[in-house]
Amino acid sequence: MHATSADPTLETLATARAGLRQRLLAGLVSLVSGAVTLALLPFANLPIPPMPGFVPVYQSALVVVYGLTTFLFLTQYRRTRSASLLVLGTGSLYVTLVVFLQMLSFPNVLAPGRILGSGPDTTTWLWTFWHVGPPLCALPYAILEGDGRSRTVAPARAAAVALLAIAATVAAAALTAVVVTRYVHLLPKCVEGDDYWLLTTSGVGPAVVALTVLALAVLCWTTRLRTVLQLWLAVSLLLLVFDNMITLPGAARGTVGWFTGRLEALVAGFILLGVYLREVDFLYARAEATAQEREARRAELQLARDNLALALEAAEMGDWELDLRTGFSRRTPRHDAIFGYREPVESWDVETFLGHVVPEDRDAVRTALEGVGGSGRLDLNCRIRHAGDGSIRRITVRGKAYRDEADQARTVAGIVMDTTHQHEAEERLNQAQKMEAIGQLTGGVAHDFNNLLTVIVGNLDMIVRKPDNAQRVERLAASAMTAAKRGAEVTEKLLSFSRRQVLRPETVNPNRLLKDFRALLQRAVGETIEVRLDLDASLDPVRLDPGQFESAVLNLAVNARDAMPGGGTLTVRTCNAHLDPHETADRPDLRPGAYVLVSVSDTGHGMDDATLARAFEPFFTTKDVGKGTGLGLSQVYGFVRQAGGHAQIKSEASRGTSIELYLPRSVEKEAQNRPDGPMPLRRAASGEVVLVVEDEPAVLEMAVESLGELGYRTLTATQAEQALERLGGPERIDIMFSDVVMPGGMNGVQLSVEARRLRPGLRVLLASGYTGTALGEQGVPADLPLLSKPYRRDELANKLRVILG
Repeated sequence: MHATSADPTLETLATARAGLRQRLLAGLVSLVSGAVTLALLPFANLPIPPMPGFVPVYQSALVVVYGLTTFLFLTQYRRTRSASLLVLGTGSLYVTLVVFLQMLSFPNVLAPGRILGSGPDTTTWLWTFWHVGPPLCALPYAILEGDGRSRTVAPARAAAVALLAIAATVAAAALTAVVVTRYVHLLPKCVEGDDYWLLTTSGVGPAVVALTVLALAVLCWTTRLRTVLQLWLAVSLLLLVFDNMITLPGAARGTVGWFTGRLEALVAGFILLGVYLREVDFLYARAEATAQEREARRAELQLARDNLALALEAAEMGDWELDLRTGFSRRTPRHDAIFGYREPVESWDVETFLGHVVPEDRDAVRTALEGVGGSGRLDLNCRIRHAGDGSIRRITVRGKAYRDEADQARTVAGIVMDTTHQHEAEERLNQAQKMEAIGQLTGGVAHDFNNLLTVIVGNLDMIVRKPDNAQRVERLAASAMTAAKRGAEVTEKLLSFSRRQVLRPETVNPNRLLKDFRALLQRAVGETIEVRLDLDASLDPVRLDPGQFESAVLNLAVNARDAMPGGGTLTVRTCNAHLDPHETADRPDLRPGAYVLVSVSDTGHGMDDATLARAFEPFFTTKDVGKGTGLGLSQVYGFVRQAGGHAQIKSEASRGTSIELYLPRSVEKEAQNRPDGPMPLRRAASGEVVLVVEDEPAVLEMAVESLGELGYRTLTATQAEQALERLGGPERIDIMFSDVVMPGGMNGVQLSVEARRLRPGLRVLLASGYTGTALGEQGVPADLPLLSKPYRRDELANKLRVILG
């Protein structure tokens, strides 16, 4: 594709730079004219033989030359709206009119006697005024062009300004005619018959010469004769100076000086016309070359269009263009076929397009179309109803806006593509990937839980068969409890990875958590590994679940320990970070903004590319069998994502690993410090009654047994309706301990609302292992205490202590 110039305007003599060749030619013309003037100066007052018809021919030639020059200047003004060209055009028009008036003042030229004036005084003063015209228009031209800036007239005013300037020039010429005819006796006497020596002695002639020299000097000084027009305008003024120099000493018509001056004045007028005529030939050659180049470009463009049409047809894309002002559109047949038409429709506009879009997508599509003027781009995916069979199809529309001179969107052009099959293929691929991930997940869960259940079932079986040996029963029960705890940890990590765990977020300073956690970190990694904390003192607070954060850091520390079997350094660093839009472009789930960065780095063996790509997958591990669940990093990833942040790994083989956690900055104040150390076990103090609501009989029995050991009296219900019936009765109930997920259409959160409506002072404790299915995105309200399953008696006692104050 060819590049186009930013300014398509062709250069003219008014704008083209004067080259060395032009300057040499102008200097040669000036030297020749000066030499002829100096050579003939001693003979200026010698008479020459009579030349009948010279005056009418000469004056007519001047009128034609200056008239054509005026036409060229004004024509170029109409195209460029240049104020300086308008000045030259009106000045040339004034000279044309005055020269024509002078021709009318000569006796026996166009009619017997004089048509204008009554004597040679009128003719001489008209000669003076036409010699004053060029320097008077050259002076403002030089001032306008002095700084090299282009001064143009507004397009809306260009024609009116030109007409006004022409009218003023004609009026000035008419005023000149009135002055030199009716009031010539008031002007200085400049001629006696054919002798105009008085023109010199009165000072009028030298004043004209001085004015011309001044205009020439100003033109050369201000413009430095940069352009071709400025260069040859200076030569024209110089020839007028030579005209005056040779004419004034001659002091009479019919002398060598008079004849030479007439020729130099004619050459001075003809110079600009001749240069412009040369420009016409030059422009014709350029136009011919441009036409040939455009024809070649047209052929290339047509070839490109044909290739584009073939490419669009092969890709089953429709090409379209829409004029935003008229609503007129240009489309290829493929465009209309995508919308279900066998034959192209007669008209197509925005409303026609919106009429095909399904109602659910219509507002978003309309917003995108209305915003194309500002963004310059159109990029949307939507669903349409196929005009042929009425089916729902998916399309992708891409477009670009093209602007006019006022920077307003004029047209939009682009492509449309039916992406229904592509979308269906992506859905099938996603489903296949989900099924593969589920297969991997269920395989890992089954493997780990079967091992744990083997331990639990086997130990319980041995306890049941020989319950008399207390030491043996205690040992087997402890082993089963350990296996059950490991099962609870696996479940917790799975929920964390899937971002379905119940969090109790607080606004905390990660630095404080890490400082309190340092001793545990050191014990977890061992004495061969040095733990370093590089904490930013000005760190912003974040809102997260402190326990989950500590668990995540501990998982990372354990992984780092395993990567440094021979010892090394574990560095935990914190700092404030700000992610710009370009940094989050490849992470659509991460928004730009302020974050707190927590990184855990080690000096271990690092990861290769294959390991790095799967590090966050659940049950993926590089450790030996039995030494890891493969859920550590997946738990970290799930926790950070549920907190609204992002986790990423930077690692190279043999150069260590750094895991970065980006946590959103919180604008809330940091929460008060949590109590240190375990709380004392809380038992029932005054016969408190607990209503236990649980649909699983075994869990209900275990809860009642635990509460009984703690001294609580219990009432039971297996459904929410039974619980509400008991709450509506006269029995004493201090606490309602309810499962979250229950059958019957009412979950634990809804039950707590109804229960507190019946008994406003009732305390509530909820228990659940997973709330996602029952509560969806809302989760458990922050004002409701929650006990995670599985739980032990001591954990239940601590929660009861919290809710009872």
